[in-house]
Amino acid sequence: MKAGAEVKSYREWKTERVQQAQVKVTTLKTQIDARKGIRLAAAGTDPNMVHRGGLEAVASQDISVEKLERELREEIYDLEVAKDLSVTDYFVGYLTKVQDKKTAFNEVAGKLSPEEVAELMTAYANSVFGAHSSDLPVSANNFGKDGIK
Repeated sequence: MKAGAEVKSYREWKTERVQQAQVKVTTLKTQIDARKGIRLAAAGTDPNMVHRGGLEAVASQDISVEKLERELREEIYDLEVAKDLSVTDYFVGYLTKVQDKKTAFNEVAGKLSPEEVAELMTAYANSVFGAHSSDLPVSANNFGKDGIK
């Protein structure tokens, strides 16, 4: 990402990813429907195919439709992944690629909801200290009676 470019919020980034995936799914569905329509029309109107059952002309069409259907399954999976993107994914997959990270972090800090901040802090704590509080360093547990070090 270029320096000086506006940093997207988590919601903007996720919405963009979901929309891009949805466009790919819709485009592939349209291509598949068009290919199937052409195949059906060709089988019904080609006088050379009347007595052959349509196998010779349809074979290459079937391969391309199968390929598109395979791509569609992959894109549907990618769409589901995009819908499940978390704040942690945003941080790792987007914010860490910004050239001026400090400025980007400052800009994004005001855009995150309290829930998103909590999720990000939890992910950070888990990555630093592990998933269990027993993994915390001794210094992190060294509090006085009043809760102050």
